[in-house]
Amino acid sequence: RRPPRSTPKPSSAASDVYKRQVSTQSTWGFQLRKDMLKALIFLAICFVSLAEKSNVLVVFANPEPKSFTYAMVDTVVKTLEKEGHKVKVTDLYKLKMFNRLDKTDFTVLHDPTYFRPQVEQGEANKKNGETFIEELRRERDKHIFAETIIFVYPVYLGYMPGIVQSYFERVYSYGFAFGPKDFTGKKVMNVYSTAAPKEYAVKVEETMATMRGGVSAICKMKVIPKYAAYAVSNVDEPTRKKYLQEIAQRMVDIDKTDTEQSQTYQNPVSYTHLRAHETSLHLVCRLLL
Repeated sequence: RRPPRSTPKPSSAASDVYKRQVSTQSTWGFQLRKDMLKALIFLAICFVSLAEKSNVLVVFANPEPKSFTYAMVDTVVKTLEKEGHKVKVTDLYKLKMFNRLDKTDFTVLHDPTYFRPQVEQGEANKKNGETFIEELRRERDKHIFAETIIFVYPVYLGYMPGIVQSYFERVYSYGFAFGPKDFTGKKVMNVYSTAAPKEYAVKVEETMATMRGGVSAICKMKVIPKYAAYAVSNVDEPTRKKYLQEIAQRMVDIDKTDTEQSQTYQNPVSYTHLRAHETSLHLVCRLLL
């Protein structure tokens, strides 16, 4: 009877080769899993980053391209685009937004015999703005696109330029920005420059209640704290550059900045609603007084 056949043991060299192959396969598999995990984390970060970026409309007012207002707008737009925001811009002077609210804002009037601005605006907005003139339809579409609206302008006589007020009257219309429909969920920010130094300008700012107590309250927008560049015509170049750097940082953080609540008005009468004889400007002025 023959003894059982023994399995020959692999030589030392063959064993080392086998071990190296197993080790290589194990290392390759671990590295593959590690790379896949990194890729998944990267995609998740990209997704979250893209989800956080709001659409922004920048509205500015200054007739001089060499002005500091233009420098602020350039900084705002370039920084937002670099951060991945989609940005649209409205230059109020190129738009020639000088006209006050009147019949010429409409291609067809609901009541040709008696012009009531809010009635006409409301009827136009019921038709998705079809009876507004083209320039107002474009601005209306920009506000539908925008989640954040930034106004950039110089302060004149302690207040925003009249061309901005005209823009509010004509674009922030009844039935679109306030009334049956409003801008709930949208955010608004002021970026402006003053000729006065801060100690004087702060007093002026107390009268600039339009954004917090007027337009934003009526339209139910949240307010991002403003940025003010003080005494721009009297400070040196390093200070102006510092202003622009601070504006850029504010734009980087714009979606993470805590908003302020719009001021509300307590009155037993419907104080924040239009009365029969009023235009939107009357309502804003009444709220400011």
